[in-house]
Amino acid sequence: MKKDLIFSCLITAALVSGCIKEENEPYTILRDVSKNAIESSLKGYMYGTAQADSIVENSFRTIINANGLEDLDVYITVESIFDTIDTKRNAVKECGYVYSPTNECPTVKGNDCHVFKKDNITWHGDTSSTSLNFSGTQSGLAFNHNYFLRSYVVTTKGDTAYNPEIKHIKTVIPSNVWFKRKDAMLSARSEAISATTDGGLVYVYGGRGTTKCYSDMWVYNASNDTWEQKASFSDNEAFLASPTERCNGAAFMYNNTQNGKNDTLMFILGGENFSGTPTKYNFIYSIKNDRYESSIDHPNGRVYVEPFQQPRTGLVAFKIESEFGTVYHCVGLGKYLFDEGTNSTAIENQIYRYEPFYDKSEYKDGEEDMTHVHTWLALGSLSTDGKAVMEHTAIGFYQSIAVPINSKTVFLGSGESSDGKYRSLFYHVTIDNDAKLALKGPIIPPAEFKARRNAASFHLKYQKNGAEYDRFFIGTGCDSEGYPLKDFWTYDFSSGKWEQIADCGNIYREGATGFKVLRVDDYFVKNFSEPQERGIVAFGRGTDLGGEKVECPVRNDVWEYLP
Repeated sequence: MKKDLIFSCLITAALVSGCIKEENEPYTILRDVSKNAIESSLKGYMYGTAQADSIVENSFRTIINANGLEDLDVYITVESIFDTIDTKRNAVKECGYVYSPTNECPTVKGNDCHVFKKDNITWHGDTSSTSLNFSGTQSGLAFNHNYFLRSYVVTTKGDTAYNPEIKHIKTVIPSNVWFKRKDAMLSARSEAISATTDGGLVYVYGGRGTTKCYSDMWVYNASNDTWEQKASFSDNEAFLASPTERCNGAAFMYNNTQNGKNDTLMFILGGENFSGTPTKYNFIYSIKNDRYESSIDHPNGRVYVEPFQQPRTGLVAFKIESEFGTVYHCVGLGKYLFDEGTNSTAIENQIYRYEPFYDKSEYKDGEEDMTHVHTWLALGSLSTDGKAVMEHTAIGFYQSIAVPINSKTVFLGSGESSDGKYRSLFYHVTIDNDAKLALKGPIIPPAEFKARRNAASFHLKYQKNGAEYDRFFIGTGCDSEGYPLKDFWTYDFSSGKWEQIADCGNIYREGATGFKVLRVDDYFVKNFSEPQERGIVAFGRGTDLGGEKVECPVRNDVWEYLP
């Protein structure tokens, strides 16, 4: 009975000494008291004080994992000060930190408790020090996760004394960072032609390699982060609308439900061969049947009709919906070859829409009369101030971008303009009640944004920290002096403000492919649920030589952006 009473009193004294303090007064350090600890009066109490631990970093970084790929790692760095230590009674021989995701009073050997690696602890002092400071860093933590943490010291008598104040911290959610996904399985290339299905599958056709252009078709599935080759077509320009090795063209997806069909057709338009000569040979690819240009797959069961009489390259294509729900498939801009004898080119300012109901030829006297083919109808032109072209100066773009913002709006602009300049004009493109092009803009970035062509871009709408964001992203490309770029920018539609974000992978590149994906099952989504929409920049010609004007090798790397 007497022994139990003594033990109870010692516990009470320890708690009173270590836990009650005035404002800004340091804590008195107590060792972890147990029944065995009372046997020695020297070991039962450590004389000294501890300042509250300071979290100096709560951040993340890019690391290389075991497979040689980049990953994101969250870490914390903590600093501590212990002083007024009575070294005659109990000197310090070791410092450290203990943490737990569940144990609110973490101890070195406690349940679900972990200690910082000793190699990551730095401290100044020795067994003769009456005052010491130390710090520690721990990585490999979970994003957006709660942890309980406190510092401790081990005395020369083998006791462990804990800082009485326990820190409760929450690790960060990563933001404004690019990290490297595994390289695409396809051969390295730039200026590939891509389009995304309504289900989020990204199809990539062709592109410029080191010695040739490609004519293969690949699909990227974000749900399992895989690339799959679907087809490879032979070069056969003897037939109208046959696939050819090409790059620098455009594509859109057409959902074909006519005559009971349920198929998605990828319309591939324009582009150029390896020597840079534009082409007017276009074709459709049936995703359902994995084949090109079959009259069985075509919306009207006939040969595909060219949108232009002239070969052209560096154009844009997109799908857009009118106010009444009518879906239009559009193509335009780019550089067209108007005199094959002199290879003279000009930059287009017109945008056209595809009209499948007119996609047929009439026969007159038993012969096909091509004058009755009205497959492609003019929507209108861009202008320098976004007003009606008849009243203002029309403007065209080569190697510009066209990014869907929603089903009824496309953000379009940038590139080499028809007046010979590199421009940074952007427009909201919609379709009015008369099925004509309607423009809002132009929107002009800040002076620090370099005008460019051949850039990569995407649009993300996401939630982060309880706030909603609706943003357009553009970066990389080639400036007017021929230098590749690595910078990236975002435009916030709600605030109307531009902001420069992190550079894309520290690679200066042009001709990259940009698109967005929806992540539903990777560890970022599992850990913090947001954001699920991610931006991707893949391929291109690139170098890490500081943006020098050099011959850049083609690439097959894939980078993902967390906003």
